[in-house]
Amino acid sequence: MTTKQFCIYVENKVGVAPAYEVTEAQIRHAIRVDTIRLDITVRRSDNLDSDRLKQADFFVGSGFDTAVIRRHGDNLRLVHCTSAGIEKYLPLDWLPPGAALTNSSGVHAEKGGTFGAMAVLMLNEGMPRHATNQRHHRWDSALSTGITGKTVLIYGFGSLGEAIAERLRPFGLYIVGVRRSGEPHPLADEMHPPGELRHLLPRVDFLVVSCPLTEATRSLFDEGLLSLLPKGSSLFNIARGPVVDNAALAAALRAGHLAGAIIDVFEHEPLPDTSPWWDVPNLLISPHISCDDAKGYIERCLAIFGANVERLCRGEALRNVVDSEQGY
Repeated sequence: MTTKQFCIYVENKVGVAPAYEVTEAQIRHAIRVDTIRLDITVRRSDNLDSDRLKQADFFVGSGFDTAVIRRHGDNLRLVHCTSAGIEKYLPLDWLPPGAALTNSSGVHAEKGGTFGAMAVLMLNEGMPRHATNQRHHRWDSALSTGITGKTVLIYGFGSLGEAIAERLRPFGLYIVGVRRSGEPHPLADEMHPPGELRHLLPRVDFLVVSCPLTEATRSLFDEGLLSLLPKGSSLFNIARGPVVDNAALAAALRAGHLAGAIIDVFEHEPLPDTSPWWDVPNLLISPHISCDDAKGYIERCLAIFGANVERLCRGEALRNVVDSEQGY
């Protein structure tokens, strides 16, 4: 039985919260194969060990500087990102020849699905309006209507969109999904390709944005598309901030065209205290916490990495490989 030795370089970004920090013990727990020996280096982003990186077969990190890998990562066979969004790493011209970039897409579904369902229920009950009224010491006892039979459109029906749909289905919503293939899905009453979006928006009560950020989706939901939503409808963005035109969304809320919105993602985070977003009416802000779990998040990310190391050893296709043409 041949034993293989791999060098793994782990970079933890300076200032990362404990829930996102990767340790040597976690790497070893993710790769428990008798025929694999591991030589692991763990560094912070402000404490580069270029010699160790040059020897590494695998790199694990998030928010990393691609120029550093271009300069020192010639021997890398796999770069694994402990997050799902990879738009900041495109194009992939910094990857060594033959190397792959993988992400942690899929690990967010459990918590993000629950958060997404909660957001839609809160929008139905007018909670953003109640929060605005509370800030203004205003008592407004306008009643909401039941959610059964209303229509939710989920733009982006990957693992996160599926999870949201699954948790909403018991509430009797009519679920319309949009994904690139447009192929039917058992969790959606209807499924459409992105090209049909304009025809779908006028009958939507709740719009859930859960797609990747690509060149095709950047500023997709602009003034024109938001104006197609019925007056009194609502929006929840759990994707990436730039997918929704911020100025157009704020204007739609201030004008009363949209009844409410819940936003978990912004182009620039954290939001400065001078941001106008804090004072937009009928808006609830959550600080990019919808999908990440305080316990077990990194372990789930590393499970994908560990499985890919084992697949690589067996000569099998890797999971979660980023396609630079698709942008995710």
